[in-house]
Amino acid sequence: MTDPVAAADAALERVLASQWDGVPAVVLRSPPGAGKTGVAQRVALQSATHLGQRCMVVTQTNEQAFDLTRRLAANSQGMPVHMFAKKGLQLPADVSALPNLIVVETMAALPAGPSITIGNGAKWSWIQSSETLFDVQIVDEAFQLPDYRFQLISNLAHRHVLIGDPGQIEPFVNCEIERWRCNPSGPQVSCPTALLNRHPGVLQIDLPVSRRLNADTVSLVQPAFYPDMPFRAMSRDRSIGFGVAGIMPFDAALDAVAGGSSIVMVELPGQTTSEADGELAQELVYSIERLLSRAGWMSDDGALSEVTADKIGVVCAHVNQVNAIRERLGPALADVFVETANRFQGIERPFMFVHHPLSGRADATAFHLDAGRLCVMLSRHRIGCWIFGREGIGEQLMRFAPVGDRALGIDDDPEYRGWRAHLTLMGALARSGRVFPAVYGQRRPAPTQRMA
Repeated sequence: MTDPVAAADAALERVLASQWDGVPAVVLRSPPGAGKTGVAQRVALQSATHLGQRCMVVTQTNEQAFDLTRRLAANSQGMPVHMFAKKGLQLPADVSALPNLIVVETMAALPAGPSITIGNGAKWSWIQSSETLFDVQIVDEAFQLPDYRFQLISNLAHRHVLIGDPGQIEPFVNCEIERWRCNPSGPQVSCPTALLNRHPGVLQIDLPVSRRLNADTVSLVQPAFYPDMPFRAMSRDRSIGFGVAGIMPFDAALDAVAGGSSIVMVELPGQTTSEADGELAQELVYSIERLLSRAGWMSDDGALSEVTADKIGVVCAHVNQVNAIRERLGPALADVFVETANRFQGIERPFMFVHHPLSGRADATAFHLDAGRLCVMLSRHRIGCWIFGREGIGEQLMRFAPVGDRALGIDDDPEYRGWRAHLTLMGALARSGRVFPAVYGQRRPAPTQRMA
């Protein structure tokens, strides 16, 4: 079997070689945490410094543009890095302080020679030009960019490198899409998928390893969410240990992760609840407190450190679930990062707590079955992940199996894909003994009652 490091290097060499060969378009598919932003960085630097080209980099948000600017500025050996931003945009202090950063606000100010210019897709779409301005266009997180937005900017460069994770949340389109439902390359489809539907001969390269996920997590995530894209883990030593022995109910789930089961599930008694399940939120917060109170230490690829609140993340499907958990965390746990799956894309933490999207529901809608949403939730951690939900999710999935309706001409069925992913995951957790019961309210001793 090929060494994971060698396999990753070989895939990177193929991407870089495609630029020397002048390949007009490349779609690079990446599993979670494979270092796709690092690949984008290397392609951009090669384009500008070795091939003497004008390179434009497209991100989905300003935050992603800031992060990529930091990386490129640090690794460009003093070469100027341009940021194409709207007038008056307030940059983070560390970004604005970069000595080799040049902020560009108008098309006329774009660099003319070999260069790298970074901007989000919305800003790039305002350029109106009949001329091709750049030699190569790199799209980071391309599977989150709908094709209609890609069409607004694709004419700006001769060649394209689309880099992204096909297993995560699909693009959000804020309009009615029924008229394009039967079009496999419609404007609502992600730009790499649409490009491949129009031009099947486009070069495709898969990154074969994940640098973030450990081998145990890959064994669960890959079959459920990437059945047609095998990949392995590159991690070495990812573990957690405790200085305090476990005696509380949740300790069984903690100890399971310490024993090597990187994803486990904690089940509360079955019940139909509102979206903001107060009992589940409180159970989750008590469990975070317990994780921190056991004097835990972690090894992340051999680097030892204490388990602290800033190393923990909580991900939910809905904003009101996020608010319910934040309210219960309080000031002492303010460093715990709590957000929705959409906002957690591109973010990681050593430890993650997941509010299962189907927990407490009386149905199983397409939104809550979405495979990309659950994939994001279960691929943010580097060491351990605890899923919290109500009993009966497996039975719920069987009651609400998709009817199989599909638009004419479309082979893909997103609802079935999500249903299959959920069912595959729940089955794997049950078979491997990773489901633990939770007893709400029995985290702390009962308060002492005073005598009258």
